[in-house]
Amino acid sequence: MNQAEHFEQARLKLYEELKEYEDANIDEECLEELADILELAYELGKMHGASFEEMNAIRAEKRERKGGFEKGLFLEEVLE
Repeated sequence: MNQAEHFEQARLKLYEELKEYEDANIDEECLEELADILELAYELGKMHGASFEEMNAIRAEKRERKGGFEKGLFLEEVLE
């Protein structure tokens, strides 16, 4: 499989894992699907040129700048 095919397959697998997470009914299943999603996120990040550490640094910086999701608040629109 060439690099472009690998990238496309990883993207498709991410959608599949998201669907499996949506369909999961118990915490154990949800956690397993979330672990798969994380694995794919890090692999896709690597394909875009970022290491595991760089991905976590980007996540932390965004969280610091924009906040996290723990309060249940989600940004719906950004006005320029």
